[in-house]
Amino acid sequence: MPVFYGRVTAGLRSLGATVDLVHRDIYALQAGPQGADIDLVHATAVGRAQALTLGTAYLDRFHYMDPDGIFFESTLARARFRPEQIPQPQAQQFLAQLRDQYVTPRRSRHVQPEAVETFGQGHIALFLQDLSDPVERARNMTAPEMVEAVLAHRDGRDLVVKPHPRNSGPESEAILRRLQGVPGVRISHANLHDILAGAAVSVSISSSVGLEGMLHGVPAVFFGATDLHHAAVTVQRAADWPAALQTALGTDWPHAQFLLWFLRRRNLDARRPFMDRVLERITHVGGDLAALGLPSQPPEGFRV
Repeated sequence: MPVFYGRVTAGLRSLGATVDLVHRDIYALQAGPQGADIDLVHATAVGRAQALTLGTAYLDRFHYMDPDGIFFESTLARARFRPEQIPQPQAQQFLAQLRDQYVTPRRSRHVQPEAVETFGQGHIALFLQDLSDPVERARNMTAPEMVEAVLAHRDGRDLVVKPHPRNSGPESEAILRRLQGVPGVRISHANLHDILAGAAVSVSISSSVGLEGMLHGVPAVFFGATDLHHAAVTVQRAADWPAALQTALGTDWPHAQFLLWFLRRRNLDARRPFMDRVLERITHVGGDLAALGLPSQPPEGFRV
């Protein structure tokens, strides 16, 4: 079980709730809760009252607890981001903390090579994800179609392509064969932070690398649905790519404000006390805290 889930479980039990860890069939979950029960569901959109979906919010320190789902299915996909309401000094301080935690040690959700590689400046960084249920539902086109669109219009820029470190199958293998020997194209398994460090733009279907690129100040272009679209460009059709590239490069993106809004204000930060927000979200989806044995607020100083 993810460490964060264990902390949520321990916190709820300490506050008086009974918590069971069980395997549930999706149809049983969708049918409804048992009495006053609240279902906290791993990475699956249930779409009903008294249920919240949990999952990692791109960086391992931050977590969804969302009534609709995670990634492109989360409520954040439809939320309105107002950068003018996010104080710039606070946002810059938060960005500096994130850079210290992830960029400086070259850390990511997935294990990255320790060896340092250099890629120069101004390239297009394209990240493959291969076939999986969420990627197939999120994408606006196939990965080969995305790659062909980018290859056809690079604005004179080199292209660096990184396969997914954990999900590389027949689709990715076919793409890599296609790219072998193409001028100006470099296939690399290097640390993603090395690739992003000098990139002009990041490209993917809906990868977390889009958000990680924001830590470097790199604009993101997605060829699929994502809840990061507020501070990125989304390509609906292959023909949209040239304009999307120019928009990405020509926009002064409010990355710092977006990261603070998305990661800390709309999701849960495991480095800060979060049980008050857990109780708030349970209430928001129709949970009866008293029936669950829970207080309306954790005691002052309560931590898990």
